[in-house]
Amino acid sequence: MRTLVSALALTALVAGAAHAATFVKKDTATLRALDKITGRSTDINVKVGEPVVFGSLKVELQVCYQTPPEEAPESAAFLKIASTQPVAVETMEAAVDAEDVETVSEDNPELFSGWMYASSPGLSALEHPVYDIWVIRCAAPDPVKLAPRPSGDEPEFE
Repeated sequence: MRTLVSALALTALVAGAAHAATFVKKDTATLRALDKITGRSTDINVKVGEPVVFGSLKVELQVCYQTPPEEAPESAAFLKIASTQPVAVETMEAAVDAEDVETVSEDNPELFSGWMYASSPGLSALEHPVYDIWVIRCAAPDPVKLAPRPSGDEPEFE
């Protein structure tokens, strides 16, 4: 009986592994940030290793994974979010350089360090008195467009 139970458990494990999602590493994450005071939500694009500042938060993306298009959509990002001195900006384009902002000290504690999943924002989002942040998707950078060739440089085909 014990062998049968072990065999059934192994079969279930192998069958479950066959349906496990395949994740692809991406360079960029799109996060949605909600300012609870103004009611404004903003989409923030964060690149791996390039922290950004949103209000009084410094957001640092460590890694981001996305399932391929043929599988159920899911994004998973490992983020570190720390408190900073408040920085007043009107838009994300006017944001200060995140490298110039001091973080992780007694006055500026780390607020979140962990995985966020796009499919379950209520379980894995940052909940802050002023801001909520959750992951929307992971993506690769846009491909570089090549300049068109001048008309005289086109190859001749026979």
